[in-house]
Amino acid sequence: MVVTCYWVVSFLVGGYCYPSLYSDLDHCLLVTQNGNVLLENGIANACSEDNTCNSGVQFMQHAPACSLILSKVTEVYSKEPLVESISVEDIKGGDWLSDVFRSTKNGNQQPNCSVFIFQPAEIDRECLMTPLPTGPGQDLNIFTITSNTDTRAVVDFVNQHCHTFRDVDGDLNHHGLHERYIQQNLFSVSSLKDHVKSENAFPESEEPAKAMPECERVEVDMWDHFFMDYLQLSRPVIITNAMKTWNASRKWSNEFLKRKFGDKSVHIKLSPSTDYEGIEDAELWQSKNVKFKIPSSVLAKLPFPDLVVPRPAPANMKFKDYIDLMESIANGSISNASAYLEYSSIPNYFPELREDIAEMPFVDNNMDLKHLNIWLSDGRTLGKLHFDPFDNFLCMIDGKKQLTLFEPHNNDMMYEAHIPEAQFSVDLKTLQFRRDELLESTSMVMSPFDIKRPNFERFPKFRRTMPLNCTINEGEALFMPAFWWHEVQSSPNSCTNRNLAINFWYEPFLTKNFPCPECKLKVNPKYFHLL
Repeated sequence: MVVTCYWVVSFLVGGYCYPSLYSDLDHCLLVTQNGNVLLENGIANACSEDNTCNSGVQFMQHAPACSLILSKVTEVYSKEPLVESISVEDIKGGDWLSDVFRSTKNGNQQPNCSVFIFQPAEIDRECLMTPLPTGPGQDLNIFTITSNTDTRAVVDFVNQHCHTFRDVDGDLNHHGLHERYIQQNLFSVSSLKDHVKSENAFPESEEPAKAMPECERVEVDMWDHFFMDYLQLSRPVIITNAMKTWNASRKWSNEFLKRKFGDKSVHIKLSPSTDYEGIEDAELWQSKNVKFKIPSSVLAKLPFPDLVVPRPAPANMKFKDYIDLMESIANGSISNASAYLEYSSIPNYFPELREDIAEMPFVDNNMDLKHLNIWLSDGRTLGKLHFDPFDNFLCMIDGKKQLTLFEPHNNDMMYEAHIPEAQFSVDLKTLQFRRDELLESTSMVMSPFDIKRPNFERFPKFRRTMPLNCTINEGEALFMPAFWWHEVQSSPNSCTNRNLAINFWYEPFLTKNFPCPECKLKVNPKYFHLL
């Protein structure tokens, strides 16, 4: 068998490469230490045949049992793609692994029969200026084997820390079989008979656009139905019976909201157009008023340094004043601005509204609620293409929302990356906007592709993506799994001239690192009990 080391600098040990840089460790590394091996200065030295180590200490008396268990554990994980195993005797000097063992207690004392687990390096993907980690730190995961230890205890320990599902015979346990089923059956838009590629759904030419397939619409009453058919498979679905018991639809008029919460201060967003976020040329922000310049070290890591994500201008005002502003925009009295109360926390701002809504009854405490938000506008806003790292139930109270979705399985096609952020400022008296602030941050969830103004020449991979149309009407809820890309076009109710929705954001069942276009969805360890 020919083994190629795919790290730039690595050590080849028994057919396995372990990286010389800790930051390159992208899966679990098991290091087994037999009882008759002593580490001196981080490098293994075997004890002599008379059972006396070089330094004069005696090796452990149950070395044969130790060797047997370590051999079994290594065999158990030989088929596991998330785990690689080496012996402490294979460690080379002068790398991060030898440094770890040099500093551990086991490095200069009586050798123990142990399994050391090194989990994948935790890379700070949020900040481009954070240095890469050089080692795992002081808190090591070590299982010390004694004469009373059985193989299952060690396997359970490795499973716990490596997020694996192996049994003592090396096969997948029932949790692992379930997880494998999920990975093999994740929903893809390509499985729909009427699927269409983005190059045909959003043509650059004058050719007519081909229709997108539409979200399935169902009634859901039972957790098993929802979990088996939608949540575990990352499949969007519109639930038509989700809001039948709610009082919000008949109760939450503008008059009621003003009377109940009118004097409460709220945080809103203002935009010079109906577009929210999206992408602009960075040149539009290169004026003398721009105070911040992106450091060259960060600029070099940006795949799209010529683009920015323009955030809307923030403002605080009384809720009654916001509703007046929203109504003026809706009736055309104000035409040079758009206003949005977006993802505003109901528990923080409007806790009394909680009694008029309810979580999906089939959820039944099986999911971990993180945020409950209200979304209120004149109904003409366009939320540009992005993803959210939460499982989402978006519930429509007034108006409708058309969501164009893209699956999160090939994020290189979506050009997932850090993109610099900018922020509009606004004069609240005149509603005049200025591009005068580059932020010291980047967006990690926006796509640089604009489906309204497609540019397949610059973003050719996007041609092969496949959109899904999920339009939700009043009284319906869209379940949108975490990390699905979406663009949201709102439309107003023809009578109330507004768009009103609430959403529940949950800890995701399937999760991934981001921005990381090559990273795949995997079951969140917090939900392993559901497997």
